[in-house]
Amino acid sequence: MEPFQLTASQAANMIADRKLSPVVLMESLLNRIEQLEPTLKAWVTLNRESAMEAAHLSERIVSQNNQLGPLHGIPIGLKDIFYTEGVKTTACSQVYKDFIPNHDASCVTKLKSAGAIILGKTVTTPYAASDPSPTVNPWNPEHTPGGSSSGSSVAVAARMCPLALGSQTVGSTVRPAAYNGIVGLKPTYGRISLKGVIGLGWSLDTVGLLARSTEDTALMLQVMAGWDREDPVSLNQPVPNYLDGLLSSNHPPRIGLIRDYFYEIAQAEVKTHTDKTVQHLQDSGAIIEEIPLPSSFLENVVAGEITFRAEVAAYHESNFMSEPNYYPPLIYKIIEEGMAISAIEYTRAQKVRSEFRRDLQEILSNFPVLLTPSTPSSAPKDLTTTGDKSFQAPWTTAGVPTINIPSGINALGLPLGIQLLSGWNEETRLLATAVWCEKTLGLIPAPPID
Repeated sequence: MEPFQLTASQAANMIADRKLSPVVLMESLLNRIEQLEPTLKAWVTLNRESAMEAAHLSERIVSQNNQLGPLHGIPIGLKDIFYTEGVKTTACSQVYKDFIPNHDASCVTKLKSAGAIILGKTVTTPYAASDPSPTVNPWNPEHTPGGSSSGSSVAVAARMCPLALGSQTVGSTVRPAAYNGIVGLKPTYGRISLKGVIGLGWSLDTVGLLARSTEDTALMLQVMAGWDREDPVSLNQPVPNYLDGLLSSNHPPRIGLIRDYFYEIAQAEVKTHTDKTVQHLQDSGAIIEEIPLPSSFLENVVAGEITFRAEVAAYHESNFMSEPNYYPPLIYKIIEEGMAISAIEYTRAQKVRSEFRRDLQEILSNFPVLLTPSTPSSAPKDLTTTGDKSFQAPWTTAGVPTINIPSGINALGLPLGIQLLSGWNEETRLLATAVWCEKTLGLIPAPPID
């Protein structure tokens, strides 16, 4: 196995055991990027020299038998909305095209403290919104990679880096993870600090974690989770041991299956695939029962759209009023529509969101993990779209954690996935269930791009 093919957990263990050099790992990944980047267009900025210097430093630390962090020597890609000291953070946009932060985002600081090496900045859709990026899907370059975390998802899927950060304001981590055949975790709202992350919607924005295994997302979450007094929405709750929590994955889980709404929108192949996946999980011991959605669900969908548009408009109002030409068509329309939303509409939407969170928690008291298809279809053959976000939006609006688990490949050779979700701050249970499903279903292969 080539070093670039290793998951983060595999590579970290090998580095700790002195069986893998951080320099060799970095060289393997940089060669991989050089080979694939002209086609996939996943990177905005690649820190070749500083990344190699950091890899050599990591190797010296290993040779000195110093205590190693859990991500020691592991390269990671950052969606280009995360502040990086001395390195451009552009959000792939006109407003921030020359912005160079003087400090790292809080979560980036935590990654570095754990020994991770910042490999570079990955492509995002402009402002992390809806207008597509130039990145293409590694399974088929005629198909969208999704968004807004397009570059991060493609870089992980194509084995250009084992880990990457994304974000999710509506569906921007779980959806591209599904389209690219990788694991994508959106934690509980506020679980990871947003300080130093270019925003979009203050009550929706969540840091997203992209990897090739559930264990890797748990490792990232363990490093990054925790209260930050400088982030007003940071969750001031103890951080469980997520990695120890994976040990409970030996027991078949109890899962609530949701077909309402999702099966009405999903294509036939997605419904058939999801049912076969559920049957496979049941045959392996999982207890899965179909459950209805609460009556507040559809109202929450509308409330989420109102909230998203109003908050995007609020965030961008000043720059939009002074430089409207800096905004491409789709986010331009979102901002215009958001400016027309009244305070009364916005306030009512927040009331609906609270009611849905209450109703959802009641369901989750009986079924601690719920399952839906991840997307209505595989990645569309259309580079002018980032795909349908409707299967992520309700759960992002509620602030609960969700994860995509790759579950197969369709007749077109494109990945499909299942989406699992759990209650507020219940990542331990969610990750344990995800690992069990992942082990039961098996991993899908790498994209056929070599």
